[in-house]
Amino acid sequence: MTLRTRLTAAFVVVVLVPLLVGGLLVTRAFPRANATRQGETATASARLVATVLAGYCDRARATAEAAGRAWSGAPGPAGARAVADLVQRGLADGVRVSSPSGATVAAAGTAPTTAAAGDCVTGVPGTEPFLTAAVQLNAASGADAGRALASYRVDTALARRLQAAVGTGQVALLVGSRVVASSGRLPADLVPGLVESPEQVSRASAQVAVLSPAREGQPYTVVVALPQARGPGLLALTVAVLLGAVLLAAGIAWLLARATTRPLEALGEAAARIASGDLDTAIEVRSRDEVGRLAETFNDMTEDLRTYVRALEASRDELQAGLSRLGDTLSSTHDLARILTVVLETAMASTRAQAGMVLMFGAARSELVLEVARGVEERGVPADLRLPAGQGVTGRVAQTGEIAMGRLGDGAGQLRPAPGEPARGSVIAVPLKSSGTVIGVLDLFDRLDAETFDQRDLATIRTFASQATVAIDNVLLHDEARRLSITDGLTGLWNYRYFTMTIGKEIERSARFGRPLALLMLDLDLFKAVNDTYGHQRGDAVLVELAARVRSQVRDVDTVARYGGEEVVVILPETDEPGAAQAAERICDAVRRRPFGEPGQHGIEVTVSIGAAVFPAHGGSSSTLLRRADEALYEAKDAGRDTWRLATAAPAETAPH
Repeated sequence: MTLRTRLTAAFVVVVLVPLLVGGLLVTRAFPRANATRQGETATASARLVATVLAGYCDRARATAEAAGRAWSGAPGPAGARAVADLVQRGLADGVRVSSPSGATVAAAGTAPTTAAAGDCVTGVPGTEPFLTAAVQLNAASGADAGRALASYRVDTALARRLQAAVGTGQVALLVGSRVVASSGRLPADLVPGLVESPEQVSRASAQVAVLSPAREGQPYTVVVALPQARGPGLLALTVAVLLGAVLLAAGIAWLLARATTRPLEALGEAAARIASGDLDTAIEVRSRDEVGRLAETFNDMTEDLRTYVRALEASRDELQAGLSRLGDTLSSTHDLARILTVVLETAMASTRAQAGMVLMFGAARSELVLEVARGVEERGVPADLRLPAGQGVTGRVAQTGEIAMGRLGDGAGQLRPAPGEPARGSVIAVPLKSSGTVIGVLDLFDRLDAETFDQRDLATIRTFASQATVAIDNVLLHDEARRLSITDGLTGLWNYRYFTMTIGKEIERSARFGRPLALLMLDLDLFKAVNDTYGHQRGDAVLVELAARVRSQVRDVDTVARYGGEEVVVILPETDEPGAAQAAERICDAVRRRPFGEPGQHGIEVTVSIGAAVFPAHGGSSSTLLRRADEALYEAKDAGRDTWRLATAAPAETAPH
């Protein structure tokens, strides 16, 4: 018997005792008063049974809600065991949890297959009678997550429990005029008379019976039948029973107060300890009634709070470790690929993402190129992924500069991916900005706990992205500064500083592997006349165009540098004398082939003289090789310009090692 039932029974006894004792004092009107009192007793008993029946409805509804929480918290075998435990604990005769489609996902005991959501229903007509409460289950997003129901069998055992609540007479439950459960045999002519006159007390077959019609929260019609009292002997017995009931009610009230206040005091003390920071507090569960379930729920909430605090501490430690790792990397490297790798791995660890990738804008800023990826291959992302700006989730983030977070797919409210991006799962895409301009996008996919990225992940990644962008910006600025330090500002060729670093390394490599190396020195013929005739701006334009024409005639592995003024040098690895001659001839032809100048301008006829030297035939060091090429250049000048000359063989010289 639940706590609510005990309190209700005690209240009814306390109220009825003085009323019945007062009726007994009216001795002269005892027969009539006795009959009236019996009718009142039967009516009160019927109400009491209806109240107890409503209590079963409340228990069924609470058990259905508990089953829904158990299944939603751990769908699968663990949830099914939790549902079965509700029946084993006697909270219901049967429990069933169904999916939105109506399919049963967890069940225990005996329960109807379906029931409409409501406070308390009888079940499907024509089937075994149940007292059933069903609740609607909703997901965190508000979507339909199915239905959970709990039920009690409506049978003789239930009727006898209801009779025990009354303490006397017979109790029957009806659907319409059909008796579905009874604590004992009732006269055959008793029920029809009640159905025909539900507002009257029936005394058929020496019985005093009252009918309580079915109503909201009371799915069955209740009939309570008492034997008619006869004579003074019954009066004396009634008085004795009432006196005993008074004593019993006093004892029950005392025990009930004690049983109720002790666990509530324990709950209050435990709540105070938790408020002071003691999260290891647990309440001993002494019963299975409402207070016991409250204690269990309190313990569950405390455990959830401990788990949440541990998760927060773990997330904090992960974020601190990631930021520390990022700081260490920033202080030790200017390698963009390494920086992007650390940024991606730290972002994945901070948000517990299963996969991720970083895409950066190319030089034309028309498309994003995949630079670093982790775990996206199995999601269908190609290693050479390129995404046009504005297409897909990543392209739209790059175009708008706004963070995108949600689920991928083609349904309503989902983020539609572009070909090459993952097609399913959750995603959070963050723009990487430099000086307010988007330079790339960081994509993270699918949390390890299979949950969708939430606002906490968004706040974490916002903070992290700002620091990561500073790191990337620093690397890009460093690369740009380094490029400017070794690049000629006018022609875009390598400058003299880069040439001196490269020629030494190339000669060392050629000496180590016994391979030839050619050096070309170019000089524009009569360039001073160009400046004097057309001005220095046209002269600079001629130098820029010369650089482009020379680059078009050499390989990617060759080095073209501005040596000074109108002089250009070209380093040709793996090139012997015939190869140097061919390269020099191609360059001379490319320069003389057409006049210099843009369409609409007066063309300037320009030629070039070239001197070539080959390692090791013409020199074993960079200075010697450069001098021999310069000598060959002046030989080409003396030969009439617009030609090339190859250096003559040099005396034996020891190559550097």
